[in-house]
This record gives sequence, structure tokens and C-alpha cells, in this order.
Amino acid sequence: MSKPEFRRPCLFFMLIVALFCEFIQKGKRTLKVLTMIDLLQRYGTYASSPQEKENIIIPKQPLMVQHSQGYESFDYRAYGISHFYRFQVTQEMLETATIVPDGTVDIVFRCGQDHLDATCYGAVLKMHSIEYASVFHLNDTIFGIRFLPGKAFLPKGYPIGSLTESSVPLPEICQDQAMMEGITRSNDFKEQIELFLDAYIPDYQNYYSPGTRPFSYRMVDEITKVVGIINVNELSQSVGYTPRYINRLFNKEIGLPPKTFSKIIRFQNVLLALGKDQNISAIAADMGYYDQSHLLKEFKQFTGISPLNYRKSLAKGMALRI
Repeated sequence: MSKPEFRRPCLFFMLIVALFCEFIQKGKRTLKVLTMIDLLQRYGTYASSPQEKENIIIPKQPLMVQHSQGYESFDYRAYGISHFYRFQVTQEMLETATIVPDGTVDIVFRCGQDHLDATCYGAVLKMHSIEYASVFHLNDTIFGIRFLPGKAFLPKGYPIGSLTESSVPLPEICQDQAMMEGITRSNDFKEQIELFLDAYIPDYQNYYSPGTRPFSYRMVDEITKVVGIINVNELSQSVGYTPRYINRLFNKEIGLPPKTFSKIIRFQNVLLALGKDQNISAIAADMGYYDQSHLLKEFKQFTGISPLNYRKSLAKGMALRI
């Protein structure tokens, strides 16, 4: 007598298990989304309507975490903050990742340590290897805050212009030891965000009077709304100040000249366009490059790879936003 056939029942059972696991994962993702929405409801936004928020560019580091593990982020885009992120450092990341210009500032925490280890990194003007972010070590869990380009606010108004192509230990400019130690000890992404915002927003609101914004914000907005396709003379006509004053203000408050800042904003918009599968020659024309070769040269200068190879990495699910 032949043995009974169990193949179909087993396949059916496996299907049920798979569907159940997917249901559980969807439930977890839904719960995570709801808890993050609670953050927005609790802290609100500052000078960012839903329409304005959609026009705010999120600075990308697409080659930074393509080999990280457990990457997650929370899109904020308010109070000068772009987003929060968290991931685990892998060996592949230490060996291959690069940092590209994004025109902004990051605060990075090494979590789960028995001592405080947090660093504030200024804007970079060229591509760097991962060694530039010396805070990263194998198997570290990293929690980070990325600010909006040109709008970073540091404790007590510490000048971001002094941090270009450099970094400073966060404890040297921040006196809130409880907040920093709490983030370092925590393994919960939402709790880390709450700890930071509880300390950051009152400091931000005390520094800036209600309803007021730094004048440099207006110039940054003028540049970002035209995706960086503007020269200093056009910017001068738009805001009503001389090119000389604009250059001096940008170098002092943002740490780089408006021409360089505009170039980086345009590059960041190219990254966005490449993710939408637009034709490269069309992107070059839309972004104000002389021709496609001009785009290729600048893109490779900033990333070390061609736009085509970058797009291939996107197709393979490798290039993620940090």
C-alpha cells in the first residue's frame, strides 16, 4: 500500500502561515505609522503647511546606507529638521559607502554604548569615504537627525557656518546631558525622537521669536523653489540685497557661498529625478545643465559613479535614503 500524499495539505498550510506572517507584519507597520503620526500631532509643525511641506526637498545620502541593516526613517520637515533615521552599521557599509554633498548638517548618536558618543557633522562640499564619519563602527546602532539644507538649528544657535567640512562632539555645544544620555541608552526609535524634540523645540522657539525666521531662510527658499537653477545676481534681484551682502551672509550663516549651495541643491534634485526614471538627457535640460556631459561630469564629481550606474543601484534596491 502506498503512503498517503501530504504535498497539497503541506502547501496549503505553508500558504496559511505565510499569509498570517504577512498580516502580522502589516499590523506592525500600521502600528508604527500610527505612533509616528502621534509624534506629528503632539509636536505640530512650524511654518510648514501641507503644501509648503511637499515643496521642501529632503536631503539625500543615497550611497551611505546601501549596505546598512534595519534602516528606518521618519519624515518630519519642520523646525529646520528634515528627518530622523536609524540603522545598524555593517562591514560592507564600512568598506564601500560614500558621503555626498547635501548642503546640510547631521547629528549622529552611537546607541547602546556605556558612554555618550554623539557628533555634529557640517555640510560637505565633495564626496568622502565613510571614514569621514569616524563615529561609525561595525555593528553600531546609529540614530541620526538630518536638518533641512541651509536651515539647521543647533543648540543655543551655534553657527553652522563654522562646521563646513568638519565636525564637533555634540557635548561641546549642547548642555542637555539627560537628553543625550537618554537617546544613547534607548533602543526605541520613537522614544529617541521624542527625547530629542522635547529638548530641541523649546530651544528653537526661545531662540526665534514667534512668527519670525532668519533672513537667510528666505534666500534658501528662493534657491530651493527653483531647484538651484539661479545665480547670485538673480537671487539679488529677488530678495533686494546686493550680491556682495548675499555672499557674505551665506558664508557666515550657512558655511558656503550661494553658488555652491545652489549647485548642491540642483544635484539633490537630480538624485530625485533619477529615482523617477526620467530620461537623463531630459534631466540635464530640466536642471539647467549645458548638456548631458555637463551633468555626467558634475554627478560623478559628487558621487564617484555615473547617473546610469546610480539608477542601476536603485533598480536593485541598493541605494536608500539616509
